[in-house]
Amino acid sequence: MGLKTYSLRLDEEEFEKLRKALSEYGDPDLNVGYVIRAYIRDLNRAIPNLKKSEFGLRNNLAFYGSFLKHIDRLVDIEIMIKGEGKKIWKKIEDEK
Repeated sequence: MGLKTYSLRLDEEEFEKLRKALSEYGDPDLNVGYVIRAYIRDLNRAIPNLKKSEFGLRNNLAFYGSFLKHIDRLVDIEIMIKGEGKKIWKKIEDEK
């Protein structure tokens, strides 16, 4: 299966944050491409089911996209459950 080149405009600040976060795992440009391709693949699998909903595709994408915003909080909860809450407090204090 070949890859199709597609031009995509991303918010520069958000792109750099993503690129910086993914740089820990190797080449950040390849990783950003992989994340976007994986998201599009998963979205293509979900769209037929989302279309069946009476709320409309756009509303469903907005609703389920909000879950992505809260993943960071879930990770923080997981860290607290493991008893490593000091990392979270340090992170909060560094942000102030």
